[in-house]
Amino acid sequence: MLAVIGENVVDLLPDATDPNGMYRACLGGSPFNVAIGAARQQIQVSYISPLSQDNFGRQFADYLNQNGANYGLDSFSLCPSSLALVSINQQLQPQYSLYRSGIADRDICADRQIAALPPACQLLHLGSLALESEDAPRIRQVVAAAKARGIQIALDINVRLNAVSDPAAYRSFVLEMIQQSDFIKASDEDLQLLFAAMALPDAIAAIRQAAPAAMLALTEGDKGAAIFWQHHQIRLPVIAAVPFVDTVGAGDTFWANLLAALLKLGLPDASRCSALLLEQCLTRAMLAASLNIACKGCNPPTLAQLDHAMANYQQSQV
Repeated sequence: MLAVIGENVVDLLPDATDPNGMYRACLGGSPFNVAIGAARQQIQVSYISPLSQDNFGRQFADYLNQNGANYGLDSFSLCPSSLALVSINQQLQPQYSLYRSGIADRDICADRQIAALPPACQLLHLGSLALESEDAPRIRQVVAAAKARGIQIALDINVRLNAVSDPAAYRSFVLEMIQQSDFIKASDEDLQLLFAAMALPDAIAAIRQAAPAAMLALTEGDKGAAIFWQHHQIRLPVIAAVPFVDTVGAGDTFWANLLAALLKLGLPDASRCSALLLEQCLTRAMLAASLNIACKGCNPPTLAQLDHAMANYQQSQV
């Protein structure tokens, strides 16, 4: 079972069909997207950050329920949902202006979040804006309590320097959480922001040194993706999306599906996971991201959709 901590955000996406420059509201937030993506792969998921009691919060709760995920708290926050104004650049990459003060998903204490960890939880995922340094004391307590129960930690660093109050403290806390994690996801852009003075290979080495037992999954856009895990080093080329619509939620979809594949294997350690098995897990995650890119916004594939696409992809490689 997977538990998820982190932001739920109402993404305001530009409506290309509206000449007046109107926006349409979509439910998102990196950790929330991971919860949806994993649930669509029929993983048991409990989302344990607060939702607002307003209409957006109810939509988030309904969306979790419709996708087979659980809202793991017993009440809703009086604070509003977080908002993100999204623009799409010429490379079809999303840019975000975030509104994160006094919002629902931060309106919780450590004790309440620890109490919400499901008894059957095997893996706790967090990252992105949950790593804001103002929230660090709570996150430290929750992660420590989870690890004391034998729950492993999954981290998507998903660096968001433009949305944090203290970039230096944020970087420090990200590095601290890397050391506490068992499964880590980063993009090449994340590592450029986190280790500004380092070349990419040196940044990868720095993460592996900080968390030597952890699996590191690296995404590199059109260059593909890789897994580094103790003696394993697996690189695969990109699986092109047809059509290429936008990359909103692609990294979240990739990570949700990689975690889902590992959970279905029982979260094996590196010594019990063959290179072939890891390659299959990585391929599945990359294909899921490709399917997401072929849709507008974040729309991770269902288990049936991904199984069908996987069968076609494997046949095309013969």
